[in-house]
Amino acid sequence: MTDPGYMSNNLKLEGRHSVVSDVEFQASQVIERLEEAAERAAERAVEGSGNSSGGLSWKSSSVALPLPSKTNAEIFRVLEDLITFEDSSSFATWTEDVSTQTEAENPSPASVPALDAVSKLSAVSHSVASLACTLDRAHSQQINARLAKTNDECSAIFHEDPLEGIVRIGKYLLHKKYPKYDEDGFEALATKWPVIYSSVTSPLSVVQHLCRQLGLPLRCIQPVPCNTMFGSHQRMDVAELERLIEQDKNSNRIPLMVIADAGTVIAGHVDNLARIQEVCEKHDVWMHLRGHNLAALVLTHPTVKSTKLADSLSLPLGNWLGIPSLPIATMFYLPSPTDAEDADNPRNTTLPILAGLVNDLASRRFVSLPLWTTLQALGRDGIQTRITQALESSEMMWKALANLPSIRLVSQQPGGESGSYTVMDVAGKQINPLLLLEVVASTVTFQFTNGTEKGRLSSYYDKLNTWLAHILQQECPQLVIDMCELESHGIVLRYCPLELSPDYLPTKEDIEQFTASLEQQIEVLTATVQLKDVFQQSVSRNANLQLVQDMADWAGLGGVRYLPDNWELLPNSREELNRLNIQLVERLQNSDQAFSLGEDSESMAYVRFGMVTAGSDVEELLEMVLSVGKEVEESSRFLETMTQVVKKGIEAATLDLQKENEERLWQEGLLRQVPVVGSLVNWWSPRNKEGGIRGRSLNLNAGIVESTENIYRYHMQLQGSGGTTGAQGTRVTPTPMVQTPVGTVSGSQHSRSSSQASQGSQSSHPQVSSALPISSSNVLSQVTPQPTPLQTTPITATSEPSVSTTVTKSGLNSFSNDLKEPAAL
Repeated sequence: MTDPGYMSNNLKLEGRHSVVSDVEFQASQVIERLEEAAERAAERAVEGSGNSSGGLSWKSSSVALPLPSKTNAEIFRVLEDLITFEDSSSFATWTEDVSTQTEAENPSPASVPALDAVSKLSAVSHSVASLACTLDRAHSQQINARLAKTNDECSAIFHEDPLEGIVRIGKYLLHKKYPKYDEDGFEALATKWPVIYSSVTSPLSVVQHLCRQLGLPLRCIQPVPCNTMFGSHQRMDVAELERLIEQDKNSNRIPLMVIADAGTVIAGHVDNLARIQEVCEKHDVWMHLRGHNLAALVLTHPTVKSTKLADSLSLPLGNWLGIPSLPIATMFYLPSPTDAEDADNPRNTTLPILAGLVNDLASRRFVSLPLWTTLQALGRDGIQTRITQALESSEMMWKALANLPSIRLVSQQPGGESGSYTVMDVAGKQINPLLLLEVVASTVTFQFTNGTEKGRLSSYYDKLNTWLAHILQQECPQLVIDMCELESHGIVLRYCPLELSPDYLPTKEDIEQFTASLEQQIEVLTATVQLKDVFQQSVSRNANLQLVQDMADWAGLGGVRYLPDNWELLPNSREELNRLNIQLVERLQNSDQAFSLGEDSESMAYVRFGMVTAGSDVEELLEMVLSVGKEVEESSRFLETMTQVVKKGIEAATLDLQKENEERLWQEGLLRQVPVVGSLVNWWSPRNKEGGIRGRSLNLNAGIVESTENIYRYHMQLQGSGGTTGAQGTRVTPTPMVQTPVGTVSGSQHSRSSSQASQGSQSSHPQVSSALPISSSNVLSQVTPQPTPLQTTPITATSEPSVSTTVTKSGLNSFSNDLKEPAAL
């Protein structure tokens, strides 16, 4: 017979095991659900079908406020909406009613990366870590210590903040160097303040954050210059480092820490670690090491004897393996408790606890659990494969760029100084770790240069490299290229595959395509640099062009401003010059998109020339600007003249119509104007059909306001010749009865022959006069010219002209189109 107690214990054990399985299953389902939602949103965006309800959770106020409880399905539906869609400014006009939304107001789907099996395991591990926090304190501490244990030679702490590890190391050193720091605080540092040494090529934000967290002034930071005479100019000058340490010790300061680089952030150079370690041991200074090249340590053979590279290391394993949300590991060496000095001084064993270098017994957080599960899933072979692929990608990129003209490689060369080693040559071999860090290259950094300049390039080359970075990002999206700035070189382009997921690593074909695109852009950049001097010299020889010097962030050929003759004498010269150059750019862009509109610091417009190729003719481009500028200038003057002609024509027509109306009243008599008597008089004595007020038309070619009796009689706007019989015996229209000359601007012509388009319209309709009918309906509303003309383009004539005295270009084009069609009854 089976023991009932035994069965109950087995059931209890199976129940405990099923808890972890249930959490893993539910977390996996949630992750798959989010991935499917993101895929559906992306497909709808590509198809253009939109989404009528997605993204509304961003606007809903019930997401943050503790409203009535919701079911798990409702909660995860809101999370799904928040993760798969992006918030935008268009949400400000949203309402809770989905039916009122339009397709233009729909949000865009967010970029949710696809997770591989190991990344999903890492995400699920966070849920399991939360479950483990519910265990008894003693049990959870045992598990946490078990998971965080590395080996007997070094210890490790795991943290989510990238700089938390170095901050804890700094706290440990302050407690160690200042025995009364725990009791006196900052007063213990007043007489002998600590010093932190960092290379000038390292990010300043690291040491600044360290000082802020430790409560130290920024004067505790001691920048160390780089080599200038020999070796890499990105590596720390060890001789200068030792001199600074000795100088600080003589000045009653305490050297605290040296931050060295095994692969600088931008250029990927490795400091002389062996020499720095000797200096630190000599002066009892802590050495902290960071950098992407540390990822290559997994390539060594397992039988290689461990070598002490530094007192502490920062290892961002999540970045190197391409797995999100993994903690940062900080490895460090502590003095062995078997030493006689440490055994007699129990304080040294409590310092790591005070600094947080030992697991906090009061905390139940399992920070290291996602990292532990990930490393278990990958194994040594999986980790080596991912790191090897990334380093090989850097190697291929370096070899592809090494032979390109006008490209200067700034990063460390793979294969050592001779370049004879490859990643496959050292992977899995018994090699010294210090030598391994010198052989691999984690970053490829390059920039465009003319091949002769050394050191930092000019500001113009910074603009060229900025333009190159943007173009390569557009044409080669399969490669992630960053744009950075080095103090010693200027703007550089950076490729770092260790910061990419393995799924996004480019193939050999992708790198070849990138190289081909880069070669094309190099030709464009080289031609632009060579023709820039020719461009500036050509502009300086032309009085109607002004070279623009103030062109911030513009990498093109240059900029010019068109200057008309005697433009300073024009009223509102700056505004007119600005308007003229804006119109010039609009005309130029119709023929070539290489031109664009620029604006200097004084808000003055000018013409910007973009990048050019080797076969470009600079003189021809400038001649195009001059010819189009002349056309725009003449067109602008023609518009001003037409404005004056139309204004004066309206004034003359108004006076003529008022005078003719007065004469008509005296001729017809006052009785006809009386409402009742006038009808009887008109019946007894009908009006003359030829009488009445004649309309007026403005002849733009002749500058004359004419009466319109010929238009109503012959049903067309025909130009009269002053007689009834032409030279060949053909009949022509008589001269209008009323002709009033219109005064124009002195010295100007109001003929439309200055415009080529207008010449074409006149030649195609030689019989049509450029006359504009002027109606008199607004002068005396009760009198209408007889017979009534058909629809035309009238300009009303009143005592105050209702037409604006400024005629725009678009308005004149519409006006010209109306003149091309003859007016008929």
